[in-house]
Amino acid sequence: MPRLSNPSDFTTINPNYANGNGYYTTHSAVSNLLHISGSNDASYFTSSTTPSIGMVGDIIKRVEGKIDDEIKLTFRPEIIEKEVHDFQPWVHATYPIGQWKDYVGFTQLDSQKVSKIVRLEVWQGDTYKDLAGAGITYTPSATAIGGAYTITLVAGPHTFVLDKGTDFIDSFGQKTTVKEICYAINEKFPHETAQFTGETTSKSVAANSGTRTISDFFYATPTEDGKSVYIASLLPSDAGTLSTLASTHGSPTSATNFSDNDDRGRLSDYWTIGTDGQLFFRNAWPYQQKHSIRVTYVRGGSRVPSIIHEAATKMVAAEVLLHDDNSVLITETGANIDLKTKHDTLLEEANKIIEGKKQLLFLID
Repeated sequence: MPRLSNPSDFTTINPNYANGNGYYTTHSAVSNLLHISGSNDASYFTSSTTPSIGMVGDIIKRVEGKIDDEIKLTFRPEIIEKEVHDFQPWVHATYPIGQWKDYVGFTQLDSQKVSKIVRLEVWQGDTYKDLAGAGITYTPSATAIGGAYTITLVAGPHTFVLDKGTDFIDSFGQKTTVKEICYAINEKFPHETAQFTGETTSKSVAANSGTRTISDFFYATPTEDGKSVYIASLLPSDAGTLSTLASTHGSPTSATNFSDNDDRGRLSDYWTIGTDGQLFFRNAWPYQQKHSIRVTYVRGGSRVPSIIHEAATKMVAAEVLLHDDNSVLITETGANIDLKTKHDTLLEEANKIIEGKKQLLFLID
């Protein structure tokens, strides 16, 4: 049942792990659960406590990942990249069985809670055609550029500038440059290029305003030949057509708007049931071949249930207790309990919650 919201939902969501805040819980919630606080009843955790507020943020990040892995679902926005599906019309065109249907076939994604289809690539016999969102293809120079070399992306009031040497390196050929640009836009660690470039940290590109980062608005992937970058907007539907790209190879180029690929709707090429992760092709299906559909999408629930907040807070609190071997942080019925018992109790309660939230898969033969 798609539920929009609940009064018990966790809504204090301002993720900044360095400051001890995540999607599922915060350092303040953990401090309150452990009945510890700083001066003036503020959160106990600071840059000088053990663990520090940044360390608590790291624990929250790990716990959120563990919860997602356990329940096979996420309440954080997460991009699933190029999920591949076969299109078998003799199966998909007839299932589910019904008296009438307004589609010629459908595809069931591996995830539910799909909030945006970033790219819907269908095989056309010699190339993939994109049916979703808005995007632009950018081709960097085949050789290293001397002097100024920047790539500028604009989304609404936010401007993002990728600088050669800082955000990407173009000294190892065109295809390496393409991967470097993708890592910069997606703000990921450059796994495939780090051995050549010597980079040791994840890339990060902040907006001119400093309040947003580039991966909040754009997603990038190499084209089939690896010589160009396809940059997709993460804005809803075709709103990304307002985004622009410009580059400087010694002299600036004019800004180019993103192209509209989106033809989604009940009367268009395809339509979706995002809560169930289903895509319906209305007029024509993809080529009837293996691996004929590639989907990149954003998944994640639109709300964080209170029970997920409770589980995350208790799991983080349990790990925080491992950092403390002297202080008595929690009392029970007026008597102190040892740290191991506190840790085990919190972890047991959290695991019971997670067990009850696991997604079940039913296979019907």
